[in-house]
Amino acid sequence: MNDTIETQGQGAGMKQGHVLDLKLPIGWLLSAYGVLLTVYGLLTKKEVYAISLGINLNLAWGILMIVIGGGFLLTAFLKRKKA
Repeated sequence: MNDTIETQGQGAGMKQGHVLDLKLPIGWLLSAYGVLLTVYGLLTKKEVYAISLGINLNLAWGILMIVIGGGFLLTAFLKRKKA
C-alpha cells in the first residue's frame, strides 16, 4: 500500500533528477563573457578609463565574471561526479 502511494506522488523524472542542469550553460556563458571583457580590458589604453577615475572596470568585471562562471561550472561538475 505504501509503495503505491510513493510511486504515485513522484514521477519517473523526480527519481532521476533533472536532465538539464542550468549551472552549465550559465557558467560557460559567464566565463566566456568574462574572458572577452578581461582581454578587452587588458588591450585598451588607460585614457579610456579617465571617466571612471582611472579604474579599469572592464578588467575588474571580466575577472569577476570568470570567477562567478567558474564557481557555477565547479558546482555543476562536482554534482555530476556525485551522481
